[in-house]
Amino acid sequence: MSGLNENPFADPFADPSVQQAAQTTQASRVNEEYNPFDKNNDVPVVNSQNPPPSSSSTTADDLFRQQEELRRKEQELQRRQQEFEQRQAQSNSGRNSQPHNWPPIPSAIPLEPCFYQDIEVEIPVQFQKIVRMVYHVYLIYVTASALNVIASLFYFLFGGGGLGIFFLSMIEMVLFSSCSYLFWFRPVYKAFRDDSSFNFMVFFFVLFFHSIFCFVQALGLSSYACGWTNGIATFSEHPFVGLIMIVSALGYTAAFLGIAVSLFQVYGVYRGAGANFSFDRARREFGESVMRDQNVSSFANQAASAAARTAVNQAVNQATQGRY
Repeated sequence: MSGLNENPFADPFADPSVQQAAQTTQASRVNEEYNPFDKNNDVPVVNSQNPPPSSSSTTADDLFRQQEELRRKEQELQRRQQEFEQRQAQSNSGRNSQPHNWPPIPSAIPLEPCFYQDIEVEIPVQFQKIVRMVYHVYLIYVTASALNVIASLFYFLFGGGGLGIFFLSMIEMVLFSSCSYLFWFRPVYKAFRDDSSFNFMVFFFVLFFHSIFCFVQALGLSSYACGWTNGIATFSEHPFVGLIMIVSALGYTAAFLGIAVSLFQVYGVYRGAGANFSFDRARREFGESVMRDQNVSSFANQAASAAARTAVNQAVNQATQGRY
């Protein structure tokens, strides 16, 4: 009788029992229509992997950091290069700006020294002893030349010698003393200071011939030398003059022995250095020193330009003659 109370005009689908039945029927229809082996089924794919994080900002930071590091390294290299160049310039200017102290001229004489020489400062420690020995040999030779002037003067005045021996002794003392410093002591000084094979070659060549000259002077075989021969011959007639001449001969003998020892000592260092000193290196140093000279460079450039102009003019003349 409860069903009689329902409204016959109500929506039949509004009934909860009808809605539940309809949903059950629709779900069963979907399950019946689904084919798991059908390739056309669009099954939503869920990406299990997380999206990669954005690294654009990180990469930009790394590049910026690398650029900054490279820039710092470049600045460091430039700074070191500038410091090296400054040290080189200071070293060169310091060497060139040192006041000349040789020869030691008294302040009363209106002349100035020509060279700067300091063995303890410019020569390496292992070579200072041998350079100082060569310098002492040079001083012995200068002393022998001065004694030769005195002996020649006494021999001319009291021993019957000619005037020529006195003039030759004066020329030798003035000319050979300065040339000895310039052509064999100064080269060996620069050879040990600058590690120069060319200066070693100059030293050996000049000092070898100078040793022969000192040997002849010590013997005194001619009438123009106050050596052992003339000194002993004069001693019998004029003992005082002969004694002075023998002292001069002793000076030249000491100079000759010192020169011989210097040659062997320096040659031993030269040979012991091995590859550091060689004739090829000396020749290369000579070529570089010549080409660094401004006069030689300008002359070479002018010669090359003149040769090029001559070749061009000849080519133009030949082409003109062939055309006409």
